[in-house]
Amino acid sequence: MIRRLKIAGVFVAILLMGETAHASGPTDVSPFNWSGTYLGISVAHSWFDLKYYEPDWPGFDRNPDINGVTGGAFLGHNYQIDNIVLGVEGDVGLGDLSEDADKSAANTYSAYDIDWNAHIRARIGCVFDTTLLYVAGGLAFAEDTVDDTDPNWGKDDATHAGWTVGAGIEHGMTKNLRARLEYLYDDYGSKDYTITGLYSYRANVDLTAHTVRAGLSYCF
Repeated sequence: MIRRLKIAGVFVAILLMGETAHASGPTDVSPFNWSGTYLGISVAHSWFDLKYYEPDWPGFDRNPDINGVTGGAFLGHNYQIDNIVLGVEGDVGLGDLSEDADKSAANTYSAYDIDWNAHIRARIGCVFDTTLLYVAGGLAFAEDTVDDTDPNWGKDDATHAGWTVGAGIEHGMTKNLRARLEYLYDDYGSKDYTITGLYSYRANVDLTAHTVRAGLSYCF
């Protein structure tokens, strides 16, 4: 419920920004142009839903909710046609997103660490002078490490590849400086892991995430 309220709050913020952005745009009298290459930084809060199970050992499933703050960078290019903006963008994020072993659960040994995530997205949006409302979608990637914390056992890591969709609002603060707020849903798919110790056993992780992200970029 808390997660849903936070996500709903983001959509309300996006709508409010869309209503007020016209009053705070660049003072340049020439039409604002969204075309060009841009580079930016971002800060985000992500809620990861990790589903873990062992195909050969039923009963040792875990489903932790892993959440935290990430920071990252993004690079993209826009092309404006009348009041429509088409673009492509890539980004990468890093953060401390992890879950320790739960000694009170049936599975007392598995710990997880989401090392990084990234996206390659196409964007399409509608321009209202210095404000851009857009939707985006494409590929999503994340690397997760599964660690058996019991003595004499090891760990394995894998890169998940899936898809992402999202929506946001971007506002031109000056001719080159732009701020944004967006929401992303990522489905990173499932991946198999092999944990080696006294013997080897298989594990599987299915990974999805909700993310609220703010960014600041400079268009060249």
